[in-house]
Amino acid sequence: MTADQISDARASKPFDPSRRAAGAVERKSFSEWRNCLAGAFELGGAHADGVDPEMVFVARTTGRYMIGDTSAPPHRLSRATGAIAEGATEALGIRLQLSGAVLGEVGDRRVAIRAGDVFFFDLQQNFDLQITAGAEHARDICLWVPRSRILAAFGRDDVLHGLVLAGVSAAGAMIGGGLKILAEQAPKLSVAEMDALCEGLVALAANTLGPVLASPRGTVMSPAAAFVTIRRYIDRNLRSPHLDVDRLADIFGVSRASLYRLFEPVGGVASYIRKARLRLAYQEILGSEVSGRRIGPIAFSLGFKNVSAFNRAFRDQYGVSPREARARIEAPPVATPPNVAAEGVDPTQTLAYWLARLGGPAPADAKK
Repeated sequence: MTADQISDARASKPFDPSRRAAGAVERKSFSEWRNCLAGAFELGGAHADGVDPEMVFVARTTGRYMIGDTSAPPHRLSRATGAIAEGATEALGIRLQLSGAVLGEVGDRRVAIRAGDVFFFDLQQNFDLQITAGAEHARDICLWVPRSRILAAFGRDDVLHGLVLAGVSAAGAMIGGGLKILAEQAPKLSVAEMDALCEGLVALAANTLGPVLASPRGTVMSPAAAFVTIRRYIDRNLRSPHLDVDRLADIFGVSRASLYRLFEPVGGVASYIRKARLRLAYQEILGSEVSGRRIGPIAFSLGFKNVSAFNRAFRDQYGVSPREARARIEAPPVATPPNVAAEGVDPTQTLAYWLARLGGPAPADAKK
């Protein structure tokens, strides 16, 4: 099935898994858009009482990449430490600001982005952006790339968050032009064609930015960068029986007090490790490839000493027991914890659901 065939069958849901190769133009109210972004971003906007302005959102995903085209009234877009810790999203955005302007904080950088500029941001780091618009809505095109692809192409990801390329620069013009063409052509592309063009655009960005990435921002790691680095180590080592505060302090050469200060926004290091292990347990309990596994071995493999303690912690975190969670699932490829979306919103119709799945292959029925 091609994106053309999908677009002809217009649907009200932009992320319907049966049409994963593409999405449909969505004319949404601002409040509907806020629900769509739940779990990925916090969306704010000061609008007149009783007014829920219309905006337009188009999203297409092949499984490996996702491209979004948004036209919206002035709004605030942010992602805080707590949301980062609760989510499992490993994606970076390459965004072209077509109209309007952006001011705010991206990690440890203050940014001012004008129409035509390209900037990069990492969903595992903080940002707080105010998007303004003139007579018309602010419009942007954003390509979402899985971290594994960024690391393969760029060799590093720590210098990208907050990087702004002026639209008048050669690098900004080339990357921005590529994003605009990709968004225009996406409705005509098959999954294989779109993946190939996305691969080429990421490679172009990596080659263009080679000199920039060769120069680190500095020798001293900022607190935001330190949090991300330590968090990634924790996430890669959740099964280690030696994963604790003392071990982390020794590996990273920091004091226990410093570690606690870094992780204080998410309740401390021990709390973060516990929640991350529960999140992985949730995915394994509900994942179709391991659905036959008993719950006890999953709990033990993630450092829980007994099943009763695990069951209590699981219920405290997700509001259901592990067995109840398994019974409710309808067999999506990877489980989505129930607290990733706004209450009453189908999580499969949120941006967070699909961003968490970037990097995987497209379903068989979307590869034709």
